[in-house]
Amino acid sequence: MGLCCDYSSGLLREAVTFQRETATAGTAGTFTKAWATVSGAPTRAHVRGMSGREERTGDRTDAVARLRVVVRYSAALREGDRVLIRTRAHNITRIDNVEFRNQWLEIDADAGVAT
Repeated sequence: MGLCCDYSSGLLREAVTFQRETATAGTAGTFTKAWATVSGAPTRAHVRGMSGREERTGDRTDAVARLRVVVRYSAALREGDRVLIRTRAHNITRIDNVEFRNQWLEIDADAGVAT
């Protein structure tokens, strides 16, 4: 049987933290949204830049950078989560289980957009 892809554990050089938005009950029946670390998620990744663009929102222009984050397979991750890379938050927009082999995930994430 051939190799799944061109990834190896030696490429996982970047420390990452995956987070999921949670709602916490506050006083008087209010809820506060916060980000919590996803349990069981990978902590090392291979990260590379994919593209960049500018988005115009109202009277504001934001620079948006798309990254590809490669990690070992984890069923704990989903679109809508975010990944912290060097303390900067990136919104996860796509997760691909490479060749459906449950070995590697290719994750597309956008930085520079409102979270």
